[in-house]
Amino acid sequence: MTAADLASLHRISPHPSPSPPPAYDQQNSTSACPPAKSRRPSLDRSGVAKKCSHCQATSTPLWRRDPTTFKTLCNACGLYLQQRNKFRPQELIDADTDDGDTTDSSDGNYIGPECSHCRTHHTSVWRRSKTGAQLCNACGVYARLRGKPRPLSLKRNKIKPRTKHAPTK
Repeated sequence: MTAADLASLHRISPHPSPSPPPAYDQQNSTSACPPAKSRRPSLDRSGVAKKCSHCQATSTPLWRRDPTTFKTLCNACGLYLQQRNKFRPQELIDADTDDGDTTDSSDGNYIGPECSHCRTHHTSVWRRSKTGAQLCNACGVYARLRGKPRPLSLKRNKIKPRTKHAPTK
């Protein structure tokens, strides 16, 4: 084989070179990459708002289907069914739909841990201050990061879950 033959082999490759993905054209709505949508209740084909057939939720990041009946399920019910082969229990549904209407004052006879700063009884993790006082997660993290007590105006009745991804615009 000559040097010219080797050079021609390198130019003609049996494997196509990777090409960059097509850019999204805003005027062409048939592109494969539509812009991100805001989260709002979805509508089915008849124009009626979708609803989970198990927990009656109307808003979810992803709609799923029951594999046996093909009924609409919210993301939480669909994942629970897929992973455990049974429907989500009512306790979990009630925990998700809790609006936080109950305040800590309704827990007058509650016996259990209490934040020494904001007096909450509900937190994901209990912490200790430098002096050893028991703090909820929010007060403990605030004090550790800022070196001062968390303002009571920041107290919420419901613990907000962490957002995994920043919203795209």
